[in-house]
Amino acid sequence: MATLPRISIPQPCAQPWANMSPTAAGRHCAACATEVVDFTRMSDAEILAFMARQGGRRVCALTNATQLAPAAPATRWRRWLLAGLALLGWQSATSCATKPPQQPPVPATATVATDPATAPARQIIIRGQVLDGASGPAVAGVRVLINDTQFGTTTDEKGNFELVMARDWAPIAGGSVTLKFLGSPFDFQPKDVVLNLKATPQPAALAVHLDSVPNRGKVMGKIRMPEPPVAPPQK
Repeated sequence: MATLPRISIPQPCAQPWANMSPTAAGRHCAACATEVVDFTRMSDAEILAFMARQGGRRVCALTNATQLAPAAPATRWRRWLLAGLALLGWQSATSCATKPPQQPPVPATATVATDPATAPARQIIIRGQVLDGASGPAVAGVRVLINDTQFGTTTDEKGNFELVMARDWAPIAGGSVTLKFLGSPFDFQPKDVVLNLKATPQPAALAVHLDSVPNRGKVMGKIRMPEPPVAPPQK
């Protein structure tokens, strides 16, 4: 039985698979004018035979994450975040992804309260937890951004976040705030939560449920193999 070498996708692509046109081997990506081969429906032997027929030509494929060589989590997350932010229209995806969100300004004379109910009048505290779906586990590493700024925070290992802001801060001075939740673009769809700070000056703790993206658990991009593939012998 042929054994598939551990293939990798150094630079995953976040183009929507569902938007591509079906082909005999997978789908056609209009963004890069190439065919994306569906490895998820192939056996190891079939993938080896397919790669051997390419004669060294680069192949773009959709794979199950389990078909790929393990990558360092931090490196994989950074690559996925870069791709996801670029597709979401961020103008400075590289700088945004390599730096944590900036802390929003708080009143210079205010003392951060431990309980939102006792927060000073000039201060707003928003807390919550980000969860995987309706009843899934907590999600760490989700970026929580305020309105259309780079101010915000990141969820901790338990999915919790906290934002402390000056009430007269320009982005929220109008009395509302939109929190943008950005998890891994290969796992979760972005989500916006709008809060009316005039109606609820100190919001209760939020429970934010992120929805999965289609084809979650699959990775798409240019295939790299540790050695040239050799087609399995014909039976």
